Amino acid sequence: MSAGLTTALATLSQPDNARRLRQLVLVVLAIWAVTALASLVWALLPDPPPVATPTAVINPVATASAGQSGAENIDIARMKDWHLFGEAGAEPVAPVTPPEVLAADNARDGIEKGARQTRLKLALRGIVASTEDGLGHAIIEYQSRQDVYAVEDKLPVPGRVTLAKVMPQQVVINNGGTYELLKLFDKSALASQVPAPRPRPEPAAKAEDLDKRGDLDATRLAAGYRKRLYQDPQSLAEVVGVSAVREAGQLVGYRVSPGQDREQFEQLGFQAGDLVQSVNGIDLSSPANTMRLYNLMRTAGEAVFEVQRKGQPVTLSVSLDEAGQQ
Repeated sequence: MSAGLTTALATLSQPDNARRLRQLVLVVLAIWAVTALASLVWALLPDPPPVATPTAVINPVATASAGQSGAENIDIARMKDWHLFGEAGAEPVAPVTPPEVLAADNARDGIEKGARQTRLKLALRGIVASTEDGLGHAIIEYQSRQDVYAVEDKLPVPGRVTLAKVMPQQVVINNGGTYELLKLFDKSALASQVPAPRPRPEPAAKAEDLDKRGDLDATRLAAGYRKRLYQDPQSLAEVVGVSAVREAGQLVGYRVSPGQDREQFEQLGFQAGDLVQSVNGIDLSSPANTMRLYNLMRTAGEAVFEVQRKGQPVTLSVSLDEAGQQ
């Protein structure tokens, strides 16, 4: 490698070759200098103003000629005949009921005719609400537990059993395609089937008086529960659990337990396991009093519960009148 380097140096050391090398270096330097100078000049010159590109016009506005008026193209008399906001003095048009709603209403008409009394172990404890078209809610008991059911709801018995129609004194259930009746009570056998409520003996100890009528939060909560009872009674199942309690085969009251919000349950003064035996003086040991209590509580200003708590009597009073607490 050293021999090749020595030969190259010897070649470049010759006068002609050295002169050519210098000329080549000078040409390269000249080209670089011209390029650098041009770049410097372009950097110092100001930028030219941007050229505005024509904007495309969408839906251009047509201008009317001098001899043509825009008002001549609008037929005012024809627009009046359209009656965009209705015709003055015309009879109001009755709303049209959708065909599917009419079909649903017609499907419930007369289904109770020819239906026999059901043999299912269900008990109708009350009619919460009923309408002329058979809709509404009913309180139905199964295995000592009561719940509120609406039309088309599945009932808590084996098989395909649903609530088909709600009437003032009875309901119609659909038992696998067969309509059956569940009556609130049998008038002919009411005296024998529903015994008169036994007089409750006076308690040995004086009842504890728990008065919540001055508690504004408890009043608002109780008033809200009453509103839900008449607007959406099924939603109360999420708030409080209710189960019927019997002794010697006779109903003695309803045991209550907290739902999803235990704090609200206790704010009203209740405790888990309380046995409610009467409300506003109406004895709950008689199933016939269910509708009477339902109608009374719609306009009641307060609710007074007679409760058995761990074997001791408790009187719990809650106001339902929010206006009176303001």
